[in-house]
Amino acid sequence: MVAVKEKFSHLTDGSVDIDAWLKHITEKHSLSNLEHIKKAALLAKKVSQGLTTFYGQPCLEQGLEMAEILLDLKMDQDAVAASILCSSINVHLTVEMIKEEFSESIAKLIQGVKQSNIINTLHSHTYKTRNATQIDRLRKTFLAMVSDIRVVLIKLAERICIMRGIKNINFDERKRLAQETLDIYAPLANRLGIGQIKWELEDISFHYTDPETYKKIASFLAERRIDREKRIHDVIELLKDALAKAKIKVSISGRAKHIYSIYLKTQKKQLDYQSIFDYSAVRILVPTLDDCYAALSIINGLWEQIPEEFDDYIAKPKPNGYRSIHTAIIDDQGKHLEIQIRTHDMHEEAEHGVSAHWIYKEDKATHGGYESKIAFLRQLLSWHRELAKHDTKPDKTFQEVFEDRLYVFTPENDIIDLPVGATPIDFAYHIHSGLGHRCRGAKINGHIVPLTYMLRTGDRVEIIATQKGAPSRDWLNKNAGYIKTPRARAKIAHYFKEQDIGQYSETGKQILERELSRAGIQQIDFQKIAAQFNFKNAEGLLTSIGHGTFKTSQIINFLQRESQASTETEPDIETYTKTVAPTAQNYFQISGIDDLLTRIAKCCKPIPGDAVVGYITQGRGVSIHRKDCSNISHLPEEHSRLIHVSWDEKQTGHYFVDLQIRAHQREGLLRELTALLANARVDLIAINSTINKKNHLLFIVMTVQIQDMKELKNLVNQINQVEMVYDVKRIIA
Repeated sequence: MVAVKEKFSHLTDGSVDIDAWLKHITEKHSLSNLEHIKKAALLAKKVSQGLTTFYGQPCLEQGLEMAEILLDLKMDQDAVAASILCSSINVHLTVEMIKEEFSESIAKLIQGVKQSNIINTLHSHTYKTRNATQIDRLRKTFLAMVSDIRVVLIKLAERICIMRGIKNINFDERKRLAQETLDIYAPLANRLGIGQIKWELEDISFHYTDPETYKKIASFLAERRIDREKRIHDVIELLKDALAKAKIKVSISGRAKHIYSIYLKTQKKQLDYQSIFDYSAVRILVPTLDDCYAALSIINGLWEQIPEEFDDYIAKPKPNGYRSIHTAIIDDQGKHLEIQIRTHDMHEEAEHGVSAHWIYKEDKATHGGYESKIAFLRQLLSWHRELAKHDTKPDKTFQEVFEDRLYVFTPENDIIDLPVGATPIDFAYHIHSGLGHRCRGAKINGHIVPLTYMLRTGDRVEIIATQKGAPSRDWLNKNAGYIKTPRARAKIAHYFKEQDIGQYSETGKQILERELSRAGIQQIDFQKIAAQFNFKNAEGLLTSIGHGTFKTSQIINFLQRESQASTETEPDIETYTKTVAPTAQNYFQISGIDDLLTRIAKCCKPIPGDAVVGYITQGRGVSIHRKDCSNISHLPEEHSRLIHVSWDEKQTGHYFVDLQIRAHQREGLLRELTALLANARVDLIAINSTINKKNHLLFIVMTVQIQDMKELKNLVNQINQVEMVYDVKRIIA
């Protein structure tokens, strides 16, 4: 753990010598312009006299210490000045005063730091439950709440100062702060690639959360960090000489691995401390792939190898794409040392790409765009390091990186992740369908707002609900602005469809009886017809007719064909139930031949828009297949049984289509998909699902009834937008 030493020179009156401090940082960091930093230090000294932090450090000293941390990160003068003033904000010094005395930029940074302090309060709730999902959302909320990445860095600098100074505070509070640091601040430093902050936060926090294990590992290392770093330096020099003789251009860096990192590795690999070989490590970067293996050969000639610790992740990359050669040696002092070898491109990919080092170290699965946002944040951090030298700005702001999602809080301080533009109604339906149905109003941060209010990150949302109630049909009006998410829209539509079943059933019965009368059909068995068209019961059939999702013409044509069929021959059920096509003549134009019985092939189930071909069967007319159907595609075009057919664009009908959906398992997914189909007025004929318990993937096969290719494409697009669905495709033979 980092030892705290006397940091600042003091005058005879006991106050910090600001001039001496300014001279020190000027020499250390080669600064040429100290206008804002000096002004901030003098103002902080004036307004914070006698004020201390909750752990006893003078506020001024904390501000100056934070400033030095930011200067080590090459931050610009505004960020450094803001860090000095943050600790001194009180009744005598407000953000408004800072805006007048300094600049709007510095004032915004301080305001951002103040706003982000809510994260600490929220963690107090999460600390008790140790909910991993909520902790990860808390980290994302922290990033989403701030409008400038420098706010994050100021908070990280503040956290280092706090962790360095809490040695003498209450044990329970010290442990809570340490866990908060491990949950939020150290992972953020890691994700932003700021190693020197990450390892210090982790080691100090680990010392307080698990002091016994910390002492055991410290004892095992048996040598001071400075000694290990000297040993690494000696290894690096020897490597540089050997690789230079081989004419390999190389960049070498080394590190003495920190205690918490060693602890994590023992947990992950279920090893004891003596079995960890990389508590000291060296990284070699070379120009080409051949140089990697040439460097490995040289290393093997210099030291004794530990064979079981050799891993070639270049020949066999990790699942996330990470590539590097890892080997472990025993140096001249008998100490173990890990060496990593990779190209510059591999290193860049590991640090900023999908296989970023923090992903596999934290054992996280990748989640689409979030890793790319973190990669951009790292680039933005580099830009801020150059801010003092160049008067240029990046194409995107920090805030734009998180513009697609927002994070709001429940009254119990749980964090809810919603798309930008979401409203209180979206929030209510995200919590529970019943709460959404009964929603009548909302309070945001204690103030009543309209239901069309667009939520913002950091809002605390409280839903005002009745004991019993129903949603309004107005909520489904896209122009009214009541809802944003497909989830809420599907749940509302499903509610009304369920409520209208009785009405639709009666309407459907009237429509069907009227059409039967026109066709001269007197009596039918509704239950038998329902079963013929794969409905569970007569009510389902009549409801679909009343809802407009099933056409009576299909029933009329079926009954007419059934009455015309000979008593010796049973009706071709496949023709009428599987294709749901009244008459083939209405649906196809057949070149040069008229009055042929046609049917849709059940193997590939073509629909209008598919390229099709006819196959003359023995005794059952023409079977219509997709041209790419596996049962037909192997036949030559001149085959005697193949005939040219095309869709009759003037006619319409309904067709069965099989869809395969792959998704990550989550609660309510199947309900949401069926509600989506109901909202789109698409009949679900059959559905089957299986779960892969190893990776929690859900495989769904469903048969739906659609009219044409356009309707199918719209349906596929809607399903693709459902949360956790990552693949939808049509199943064909």
